[in-house]
Amino acid sequence: MTTVGDFEMQIARTDRRPVSDALRIAVYGVFGELGSLMSEFKKKAREGASYTSLHQTLVEEGGDLLWYFGALAKSLGRPYSELLTAALGIEIVADTRIQYIEEAVRSISFPVGGRDPWLHAGEFAGTLAAHASAETDVSELFAIAAMGLKAALVAFVASGIGLEGAITANITKSLSRFPVSQVPLPLYDDRPLANGKTIPKDERIPRVLPFEFSETAVGSRTMVVQKVFTIKIGDPLTDNITDADDYRFHDVFHLAYASVLGWSPVLRSLLKVKRKSFPEFDENQDGARAILIEEGVSTFVFNQAKHHLFEHHTGVDYKLLAMIKEFVRGYEVEDQPFWAWEKAILRGFAAFRFLKRERKGLITMDLKNRDITFEDRA
Repeated sequence: MTTVGDFEMQIARTDRRPVSDALRIAVYGVFGELGSLMSEFKKKAREGASYTSLHQTLVEEGGDLLWYFGALAKSLGRPYSELLTAALGIEIVADTRIQYIEEAVRSISFPVGGRDPWLHAGEFAGTLAAHASAETDVSELFAIAAMGLKAALVAFVASGIGLEGAITANITKSLSRFPVSQVPLPLYDDRPLANGKTIPKDERIPRVLPFEFSETAVGSRTMVVQKVFTIKIGDPLTDNITDADDYRFHDVFHLAYASVLGWSPVLRSLLKVKRKSFPEFDENQDGARAILIEEGVSTFVFNQAKHHLFEHHTGVDYKLLAMIKEFVRGYEVEDQPFWAWEKAILRGFAAFRFLKRERKGLITMDLKNRDITFEDRA
């Protein structure tokens, strides 16, 4: 069972707010997450049965809201347990189980005049924002935050959102994005199979392999050719779009996915290392649909990043990472944590920017070190 102390520890560990602006960001977070939650109910009311992701989104956004309330308490110099004690009127300590808090909320009489409980919670968020901008005394801000947290907890229970589930989901997401240590998952080719068999060596993605990228003129078109030890791999590529954007170099993304994640149906096809000894892998994990999924992820991320190519970026937007996880649901790579996807994307785009600038180069896939390297080829 998750405790208040467990959650508070995760909040402290994953808190990336600058100290100088921590309070303002926490208030923004409470206000913004409440708005996101209310927006979900708006979508459900507007779209009816066609809107099917309500509960899943409520759990995720609800966990984020509780995270920001904890961050707010931290900025006010108080433990989360003290804010919960002030909100609920019962003693809460670090060892208090979240399930106990949920049971306590159910027993609290908190009349809201027949109004929507989320709108009621939103009123306190607005009050909190107004007082924070006016540099109100910390004790007064703490009291407003406690009332807002109480209203939010009541709205949670009234909406059928389990506090335990929301907080557990938030902790799981935090560990996936910001782990205590970044330990890569075992390569898919190295994982033992249920029947005790292993993937043959000639059906595994090579551990280290150099790819030479260069441009060549074919009639009026400029195309990218890639070679491994002078052998052409795949077809020459153009941008396949009216406005040139150098997507012709995009195979570096597949090299990055293979190197960091150990996953690339596209590369398995190009290198002829599909796991044909195991029909379930050959058809379901290495087949045409998996290839389309990977190409879709590559194109989608590129379109989102076309105007900056992640230059000077130290991270990838969480919503983009979450959408990628939805793309790959049902495939072996769905078990990869957010941090690994983030690394694969950033390293792939570093190589892409290099090729875009140099127009040629040697990109080495290195599954041993879970990275790619790149260098000029004069």
